[in-house]
Amino acid sequence: MQKWVKVTGIAFVGTSLLLTGCQSDKKAKTSEQAVTSVKMVAGEQIKLGGAVNVRDLGGYKTADGKKIKSHRLIRSAELYKLTGDDIHKLKSTYHLQQIVDFRTNSEVKEKPDPPIQGVRYTHDSIMKDNGASTSMADLTRSLSKMDNPESFLIQANQSFVTDEHARQAYKKFFDILLENEKGAVLWHCTAGKDRAGFGTALVLSALGVPEKTIMKDYLLSNKYRAAENKAAIEEVAKQTDDPKVIDGMKAIMDVRESYLNAAFMEINKQYGSMDRFLKDGLGLTSKDLTKLKSNYLS
Repeated sequence: MQKWVKVTGIAFVGTSLLLTGCQSDKKAKTSEQAVTSVKMVAGEQIKLGGAVNVRDLGGYKTADGKKIKSHRLIRSAELYKLTGDDIHKLKSTYHLQQIVDFRTNSEVKEKPDPPIQGVRYTHDSIMKDNGASTSMADLTRSLSKMDNPESFLIQANQSFVTDEHARQAYKKFFDILLENEKGAVLWHCTAGKDRAGFGTALVLSALGVPEKTIMKDYLLSNKYRAAENKAAIEEVAKQTDDPKVIDGMKAIMDVRESYLNAAFMEINKQYGSMDRFLKDGLGLTSKDLTKLKSNYLS
């Protein structure tokens, strides 16, 4: 867990349609429906000037045919560069009520979230903090010593299941979701892909979303972080021409099916099922899960 903190800290340094003219009622209605359908694409990025990989989970379907309510559950990457317009959008359009920050103390100190009036902020670190360096030189050295960075990410995702501190932090996250009866909860880490990615997988699982959909949402981080990931890899390439280091950086910046599957397999190994992990691993009750669905499904 300590090693994962160090490399994670380093790796992420360097993340209306106007209808005019005369139309028939039928055409106008069709256009309005088109606009609505665009807005309701499940997992689509919320476009902000100062943050990436920000996504509304509204619209995802559960196995029993229900849907997650829009503007209630938002996953994200770091928010320290949010603009005034971004904040206005999150508050006025998405009715943001709560922010849950999964980053370590060191990450929060280096790039703190901007205070947002009327929005509750909770620091809920998933990983223990060792205050490790975040220099590109240290990253390069770390990657050169790793036998298999992909295995490293697999182990990190397994630790979200096996580490007691991580489980307690995810339980705290669920407590916040259960307390929130209106407006949106936004959770984030640094890149919005690993800690936030696994947290999102837990929420979607608890709501009854099929695993195939959960994996599809997880992998969208590669799409919405493409520019940031490319820049980070190019930065490492300036420090070294070692293909092992460059490939290692790509493995760390990516999300891959093997990463999340490792966590799912660990859950099945240790607890037998996701339901048992949510109850025995995190301490959620059947009443909690029923309430969660009542709050966030339609």
